[in-house]
Amino acid sequence: MSFHHLTPTWTTQPLTDPALAADVVDLMVSLGDRQRGTFAVLLCDPDDRYRGTVLIDLPAEFDYLAPTIGTADVCSSALRPVIPAVHTTPGAALILALGRPGPASWPDLDNEWAEAATHICRAADVRLLGFYIAAIEGVYQPLLQTPAAA
Repeated sequence: MSFHHLTPTWTTQPLTDPALAADVVDLMVSLGDRQRGTFAVLLCDPDDRYRGTVLIDLPAEFDYLAPTIGTADVCSSALRPVIPAVHTTPGAALILALGRPGPASWPDLDNEWAEAATHICRAADVRLLGFYIAAIEGVYQPLLQTPAAA
């Protein structure tokens, strides 16, 4: 996936297509964001079109992937100020992405983040269009045991 695949009219298209959404995540989460460790919230309107991005730097300890960091706690803390804003637009949706250093695929860590984000959005009654990992090598969508859309 690469933002180089985006057409000039990508903002008029719904981000329900995982390939298009991954390209948008690639555009929004820079290599520097990935190296530092960033949680990205892509805001979408009720028709699932892109409207904006909020980037949240993760704690410095994330660089070392210390086992003391509680994924669900970090994810919840990052989403806490965003969810009330999403509720102001009925039907709005999110795409979430973890920008992180490390290998292209880190199944245990990536799936843990995807599951935490899915559960938090479901509990907050927020539509989640997808969860992505933006690593240095590229963007991918980890396998989820529960569906992302609420």
